[in-house]
Amino acid sequence: MAHRASIRKRLDRLEAARQANAADRAAFIVLAGDGGHEHHLEITSCDGGRVWFQERPGPGPQLADFGNFAQVIDFSEDEANF
Repeated sequence: MAHRASIRKRLDRLEAARQANAADRAAFIVLAGDGGHEHHLEITSCDGGRVWFQERPGPGPQLADFGNFAQVIDFSEDEANF
């Protein structure tokens, strides 16, 4: 049980640091392009303070579920593949 407490403590510290450094974080979202349908976000890559997301169909986590971001930039699939 001590091992679980130790892991939980580390996760709590990481989450606090992530929230404190929101000014250093940027989200890049590749939009699905089929408006009107419910979407969720999946992380496709993470590079330091830059997190890339892909919109996927169906219910699931939204941007707020991943914490705070100082910048949020949306791309169409064509723009992301340029």
